[in-house]
Amino acid sequence: MDKNGKKNRAAKAKAEEEALNSILCWIVGGAVLEFLLLLLDRYWTHYRISHLIFGITELQFRADILGPAVKVLAFLFLAGAAGAFYWWKTGGMKKRLPLAAALVALGLSAGCFAAWLLGGTGLTVVYTVVPAILILAVLFYLYQREFFLIACLGAAGLMGIWLCSHGVSGRTGVVCWIYTLGALVLTGAVAWGCCLCQKEHGALNWKGKQYPLFSRETNYPLLYLTAAVTAGVLICALMSLPTMALYAVAVAWLLIMAVYYTVKLM
Repeated sequence: MDKNGKKNRAAKAKAEEEALNSILCWIVGGAVLEFLLLLLDRYWTHYRISHLIFGITELQFRADILGPAVKVLAFLFLAGAAGAFYWWKTGGMKKRLPLAAALVALGLSAGCFAAWLLGGTGLTVVYTVVPAILILAVLFYLYQREFFLIACLGAAGLMGIWLCSHGVSGRTGVVCWIYTLGALVLTGAVAWGCCLCQKEHGALNWKGKQYPLFSRETNYPLLYLTAAVTAGVLICALMSLPTMALYAVAVAWLLIMAVYYTVKLM
């Protein structure tokens, strides 16, 4: 029994060390990506004549220098992300460096495409999403799988509220409608997947294989309620209902779930 206890403690300590290393990698990579995106935003959205060189105007700078550079960088970073993913897949998926490089390059590519196609608003969305993804990554390693899923649904709802608050018409409105409808479909798919997992005691059957996702003690009604709350706030956001009230509902539900799962974790 003592030997088994030592083995269990050693395995637990190793798992905690792996989780801590992964969290640190996410934080460092996210900080680098956020810095580069904010640097791009400074020169794409907030540049001034005093920042420019060669005596050219702002319109010339955007049309002749910054615009083409962003388009080229969008494809270069996308190619770099593909190469890093290939390096990660062929060189061993346990290596963190190629995966981190791939995710940073993918984030930079998304930022350049957003700036190119949607302007400053699109770039703002990208650099706002990065800290949210970092928080979700930390939750993935520290909390139960079901709370991580609840946090993802909550984040999707909050993003939908934020997008709809900027208007549901014009170019921004198109992005808002596409995102919100996609989020609603994804929320429904998550609820359906949870239903399938509940029938299989936490495992998901896919192409004849079982993938264990949740523990047997998972509280599935809370997952369904979260999906309902997320769908509700998204639909209400599309209907242009008061933004602060929708934020209050979404944040209050996330805080209640955070308290519940934190107590459950103790």
